[in-house]
Amino acid sequence: MEERLQNLLYRNPELYDQVYGGSHHQDVLLCERAVDRHLGGMPASLLDVGCGTGEDVAYFTARGVDAVGVDLQPRMLEHAARKFPHAVFIEADMRHLQLDRCFEAIVSFGYAVSNLHSDRDVTAALDSLARHARPGTLLLLEALTFQPEMPVALPTRFTIETAALHATAEADYEVDPVSRLLHRRRVWRDEAGEPAAEDFARFRMFSPEEAGRLLGAAGFELLELHDRHSPDAEGLSSGIMVTTSRYTGIR
Repeated sequence: MEERLQNLLYRNPELYDQVYGGSHHQDVLLCERAVDRHLGGMPASLLDVGCGTGEDVAYFTARGVDAVGVDLQPRMLEHAARKFPHAVFIEADMRHLQLDRCFEAIVSFGYAVSNLHSDRDVTAALDSLARHARPGTLLLLEALTFQPEMPVALPTRFTIETAALHATAEADYEVDPVSRLLHRRRVWRDEAGEPAAEDFARFRMFSPEEAGRLLGAAGFELLELHDRHSPDAEGLSSGIMVTTSRYTGIR
């Protein structure tokens, strides 16, 4: 991730929990439904890539799963380790992950893979995940969706309400259809409405067909593809997709 693109919430993980804490519940629900369908129950081991502040890792660890969380942001991991001292967290780049072991399930939410902008980096990340899989390993991967006819339907307003800080942010999005990069500018304002901080981020977007092709090239068979916010509905509507695939080792 480019240094200048790191945002206020990555630098202040307590605020990240404030803004995104509710997404944890949907993460684990999606995981549980997928592992029930395709593994017949809770996995014995799970790797969470882009684990953030560790909520999902702690949830599965508490349920007897040998869970490991990986993230590139040291402050997020330090915060996670303070909150969940019995969980395992490792600082690592998903493109170069070397844990020398395999897992029964691998998950990556928060569209971590969309922080990789080039085909080379995305391919390296998926190959890295494949090195931690064995035939039958289930992979849940969240990414931003590119469909030219579909407008961006991502959050535009964010709120922080803590004892020390009350702030809101408005986000503007712009899609470059050639590079398939989504540019986000987010301006945080204090209670008086004055600008307090500004974020910039770029995210890689994937068409469903491209996601299936890239997963297949890494040895994963695509099983399901659905909308994150409406997993039981037909089609994609929110701009965020979750793919469920199984590692076959066949490329």
